[in-house]
Parts: sequence; C-alpha cells; structure tokens
Amino acid sequence: MPKKLSLILLATVLVAGCEKPRSAPPAERATDQDTLRRLLGILDYVAADYRGAVADGKVTDPAEFAEQVAFMHDAEELAAKVPARPGVPSAHSRVAPLGQQVNAIAAADTVASEARAIRSALIADYQVVLAPTSPPALARGKELYTTSCVSCHGVRGDADTEAARRLEPPPRSFIDPEVMIDLSPARAYNALTDGVRGTAMASFGVLPASDRWSLAFYVFTLRHAGSDPATVRTGEAAWRRAGRQPAASATRLAALSDGDLERALAALPAAERAAAVGFLRTEAPFRDDHAGAPMAQTRTLLGQAMVALRGGDRAAARRQVGAAYLEGFEPHEASLRARDAALVSTIEESFLGLRSRAGDAAVSPARVESEALRVHALLDRAEERLAGGRTFSVGFWAAFVVLLREGIEAALLLTLLLGAVRRRATAPDDPGVRVAVRWIHVGWLLALGAGVATWLASGSLIELGGARRELTEGIIALVAAVAMFSASHWILARLDAKRRVEALKNKLADSARRGWVLPALAFLVVYREVFEVVLFLRAIMLDGGGQAAPVALGAGVAAIALVGFVLAMGHFGKRLRPAPLLATAGVMLCLLAIVFAGKGVRALQEAGVVSITPMLAPRLDWLGMFPTVQTVAAQALFGLLLLASTAWWLRGRLGRRAAAAETPAVGGGPA
Repeated sequence: MPKKLSLILLATVLVAGCEKPRSAPPAERATDQDTLRRLLGILDYVAADYRGAVADGKVTDPAEFAEQVAFMHDAEELAAKVPARPGVPSAHSRVAPLGQQVNAIAAADTVASEARAIRSALIADYQVVLAPTSPPALARGKELYTTSCVSCHGVRGDADTEAARRLEPPPRSFIDPEVMIDLSPARAYNALTDGVRGTAMASFGVLPASDRWSLAFYVFTLRHAGSDPATVRTGEAAWRRAGRQPAASATRLAALSDGDLERALAALPAAERAAAVGFLRTEAPFRDDHAGAPMAQTRTLLGQAMVALRGGDRAAARRQVGAAYLEGFEPHEASLRARDAALVSTIEESFLGLRSRAGDAAVSPARVESEALRVHALLDRAEERLAGGRTFSVGFWAAFVVLLREGIEAALLLTLLLGAVRRRATAPDDPGVRVAVRWIHVGWLLALGAGVATWLASGSLIELGGARRELTEGIIALVAAVAMFSASHWILARLDAKRRVEALKNKLADSARRGWVLPALAFLVVYREVFEVVLFLRAIMLDGGGQAAPVALGAGVAAIALVGFVLAMGHFGKRLRPAPLLATAGVMLCLLAIVFAGKGVRALQEAGVVSITPMLAPRLDWLGMFPTVQTVAAQALFGLLLLASTAWWLRGRLGRRAAAAETPAVGGGPA
C-alpha cells in the first residue's frame, strides 16, 4: 500500500503541476502608476524646495510658500486616488498631516524629513521604481538638450542666457553645486514629464519615456563636462575601491542626487570622491553592459527578455527571464545568501513572478516591464551587498554554513536508519542486522564517491545550465521523499511489540534478494545533499574570484564539526529505549519526506517544469515551505498519506487485538 500510494503521489505532483499558461493577478492600471509617480515627484519637490520659503517659523518668500501650499494640495488630491493596499496605511492618511504641517509653517527640516519618509514608505509599500527600463542614450540626451533646452539653460548648463535673464523665476543652473545637491535624474524626469508650476518649464510629456530619461541623465553630465577620459578612469577606479557603492546602473543612479552620491562615497578622499561622482554621472548610467559586475549576465538576459516581449514573442520572453535567474543570478545565490538571506528570497520570488507574467498574454507588456524594472532594482541591491564581500571571512563562513547544514540533515537521516535497524536485532550479533547496516554504509559511501566525481565535473555541470541543475535537484528530492516515506512507513507499521521481532526476521531473511533497498535509500538522501553542497561551494568560489582557500577551510572546519555531531548522536542514541527510538525515527523520516517534497517541487518550479500559483503562506526554506499552491499541495499530500498510513496501521493493530480478545485461551473457557 505505501509504495503504490507514494508512486501515485509522485506522478500526481509531476503531471498535475506541469507548467501551463495562467492568469496573473489583476495588474495595477497605468493611471495608478502615473498617479503614484506624480505624488512621489511632489513629495520630492517639497522636501527640497520648502526650505527656500520658510525660516525660523516665518515665511521668507511668499510666492514660494504659496507654491508649496499648492503642491501639497495637489499631493492630497493625488494621494486620495492611490488604491489602498491591505495591511498598510493609505497614501492619503500619510500625506494629509504633511499638508497641515506646511500650512502651519512648520520648520523646514521637519517638513523635509517627513516628506522624504513618506516618499520612502510609499515606494516600499507600492514597490515603485522610477527609473529607465533600459540605459539612457548619451547622444540622444545631448541632441534633445541642444534643440529644446539651450535657449534657457545655456550650452554649459549655467542658465546664463538672454532668455533666462527675462524669466522669473530664473531657470536652474545645472552646474551649481547647491542646485545639484538635491536634484536627482528621477526628479528631472518628473519635471520633464509634468512641467514645473509657476515657472517657464513646460511639460515634455509628448516625448517617449526613453527620450525623457536620456535628457534627464544628460543634464547631470554638464557639471562634469570638463572631465577628460583619464579623470573618468580615475573616478571608476576610486568607485571600485569604495566597494562599488552605489551600483553603477541607471536603475540605481536615477533616484540619487549628487549629495546622495557624495555621502555614499564619503570614505574616499575629496579628490577621488569628486572623480567618482563624475564617473557615475558621465559614463556609468549610459553603459549598456556592466562588465565585471556580478549581475551583468542577469541584466543582459533580462534585457533580451524585454526585447522579445516587445516583439510579441511571449514564449521567448518567458524563457529568457528563466535563464536570467538560473544562469545569471543563481551562481551568486550562495554568496549573497551568506550576506542577506531575505534579499535572496525576495529576488527569487520576483523572478518567478516575472517569468509567469512574461508568458501570460493576459498581462500587459507595460506591467511586465514595470516588474522587470523592480527586479533590476533588486539586482542593484544584490550587487552592492556582494561588492564589498569578496573577503576571506565571507567565503569561509558561507562554505561552513552550507556544508554543516546539509551534512547534519544527511547525518541525522542516516543515524535514524542505522538506529532503527540495530534496535530490531533479535540477538547481539544478529547476522541479518549486520548485513543491513553494511548495506546502509555502502549506500552513503557510494554517495560520497559520487559527490567527489560531481565536484570534479561540476564545472561542466554549471555549464549545462541552471534549468538542468534545478531539474536534477528536484527529481532527486522527490525520489528521496518517496523513499523516505516508504522507509518511515516500514518502521511505523511495525511498532507493535508482539510482531516486531517476527517482522524483522522476515525482512532480514529476505535481505539477500532486496539488499538494494537500504543502500539505494542511503545513497539518494545523502547524494541529494552532496549535489547541493557541490553546486553551492562552486558558486561561492565563483563569487569569490576563484579563491579556493577560504572555501576549503570553511568546508574542512564544517566537516570536523559534522563528525562531532555524528559522534554525539551515536552516544545519545545508545541511551534511548528501542520503542521510543523507532517511533521517533518513523515520525522524523515522515517529516523529512514532507520537507523534501516541498524542496523538490520548488526546484522544479525554478526549472520551469512546474507552474507557480502564489498564495498567502509563510516561507520557511529549511522546512521546504514556500508560498505557492504547488509546494503546499505536495507537502499536504504527503501529510495526508502519512495520516492514511497511520490510520491503516492503527486499524490493523486494533483488528488484531479484537481477534485476540475473541479467541479463547487454550484450555480455557466454560466447562
């Protein structure tokens, strides 16, 4: 019964979960996104410009103050239109108190701080990324500036023109440090899109978004127009010495003002800091590639996915998003997890959602590109977390944690199997038990040998592609789950003390014909962990520039700790009574089978073989729990199978007790 049910379960998970097109959750309307963008732009303006209207609790510039009040009135109207999100305060409830503060002539620092805090909270809660979907074009930005902006802002960006002198208020100078300290490309993009109330700055919203972004980034080059190539190279070298902070992508740089950049690079000497800011403004955002950056391949493949999407090839877009995760991001996952495990989980969920929506014709291309932009922003954070981490300690601890975690999981299972077999001995030197123990040792030793071979061939394995790696890991995990469940049922179904000895004799008497069962089980559960360790250690070395010493030392220390754990388990196991040990072994094997079921289905989801239907559920990677219908269903099916198996055993046991009670004892009964 248990083996048949287990095979049926495995087939159900693999067949019913095959990837199919499905509808995505309702997308936010484009008007909602535009409302949010405009609201964030106003908060940005107020945070920077309110101080020009108020000082010491008094209005110093009535016209500017009236403009700030009008801005906040617009902000409240926009906030009222932003759709509510469950679990977070509404946009209007956040913005309205700020409007009251402005009307009450609150201190400039208070208003600026509150406006920035509200803006940051809205960006986080609504996952807004205001940045270009592809790198801006320097030549196009210069062309647009020359034809549309020179008359007011001047060729050099100093706003020293005849037309500028006739305007009130005068146009801003893009080479003035005091102006640029609070100005960001995103804020310039908002000004180009909406215009600026009370000034001669008209809206350029008729231009394509890509043109507006190119122009917005171009104006930031004007302050550094005198930089020669050597200075730019010096700035790039200084930025690298600063730990690649911030990430040199247009997605990251769009939200940062020159003041933000200078604060991020504060550890550099003044001259190097200025050169680094120049590099980040004049060259970095216009690059179409980021050679040497950890996520360069991921970005390239994502870009190819969006090109396919715009061309109407949804299937190719979906494949490329999957490749971006599996080929580009996953090799760096282990190193990033050692620094920021929560970020890894967020990126993984974002990629899986993006892949699903990229292939769904019901989701608009604009929505898919918006989500891709959010993924790019997460990759920026990943690069910044990875940039300062190619150190000995990170490689050591990452290797230590990976090997120890996976090793303990495998050692625990082997200890339970060995303990279960040994406790069934009918005599101290039971030959059947010795044979069974020997087969278990053969299984895990073969798994270690296969692990060594996998390590030697792991370079080729990585080149085979991430999808095949995930597919292999998923299949191994599910097969191991089925095997563990069968073993656990074999233990639980024989907890009856009166039948245990006879059942064991029958099992071990049959071991000559079925000797492959125990070594196969030991091999599967150990090799699954070994396979994952090999991939993770290779990934850690890849992200550490190929440095093997910290990885080898971390793995060696973890191996010593693992030996100590096994010895402790052996010592502790000798003090356990047989019946509780058998019960504990069976229950823990069942639980491990459920964990493996979740992890196996998750790996198949990442490989694109099993579909993804999000649901509200906790995520606990170490328990194989992921917030998708498929992983939860797989674990629930294993759980139901456990309950059915236990009920079947209890029914049999109760039946045997009833039969024994009805059978009169020999020589007994009424005369």
